[in-house]
Amino acid sequence: LCFDKIVCAKTDEHKEHYKDLTELLTPIVKAYCSERGFDVCDKAIQVYGGYGYTKEYPVEQLLRDCRIASIYEGTNGIQAMDLLGRKLGMKNGAVFMNLLQEIGKITAQAKETKGIEGLADKMEEATNRLGEIAIHMGKTAFSPDFKTAFASAHPFLEVTGDCIMAWMLLWRAVIASPKLEKLLGKTDKEGRNKIIQKNKNAAFYDGQIKTASYYINSILPITLGKMDAIKNTDNAVVEMDERSFGG
Repeated sequence: LCFDKIVCAKTDEHKEHYKDLTELLTPIVKAYCSERGFDVCDKAIQVYGGYGYTKEYPVEQLLRDCRIASIYEGTNGIQAMDLLGRKLGMKNGAVFMNLLQEIGKITAQAKETKGIEGLADKMEEATNRLGEIAIHMGKTAFSPDFKTAFASAHPFLEVTGDCIMAWMLLWRAVIASPKLEKLLGKTDKEGRNKIIQKNKNAAFYDGQIKTASYYINSILPITLGKMDAIKNTDNAVVEMDERSFGG
């Protein structure tokens, strides 16, 4: 979408805005998506049980094929350091703040959308926390503790990716919710369920809302915990002597 916006931009200001977002999002898209793809294949093997580990079933090949993506994309550790060392500080942090504002636009729409207001509040909390963590990481990266900051570069990329994923899902829910309500009308819960079971469009819209609900209520709280860990700025991994790694 950002690439299309660059091409279609009517002013240099808008063109630059989306070009900057593209640069910022690139390491996140490469690293975060390759890791989540691998996670999905890993879970698929678990679903198959022992059979999933054998060549008689396709998931073992999917897992092997998917594993290389996090290396092909420049290795995710490098992408994480690129995000922290170069992209976070673009235009003194203004580009990252622009990303948070983009997320805020959808959050504001969600607050005015019946049925998903609570999701919007939780998205807003996570976005605000991400902004705080970004400032913390930026300051730490340019301090004497810069090694500690870069030790948390990958977790920082992860929490940023989690928030962007929540944003994308909430965006879908904002669009789906009024369309679903139009199909369901004023029916009771039992009637709504029957419509969803019989109408493929209703089922699709309901799926978008339920997916956003699950992610924001069940996954995003874990992300907030990751943010707490980053905020601790624990430097044990940097100060630990090489000989101490021997166990």
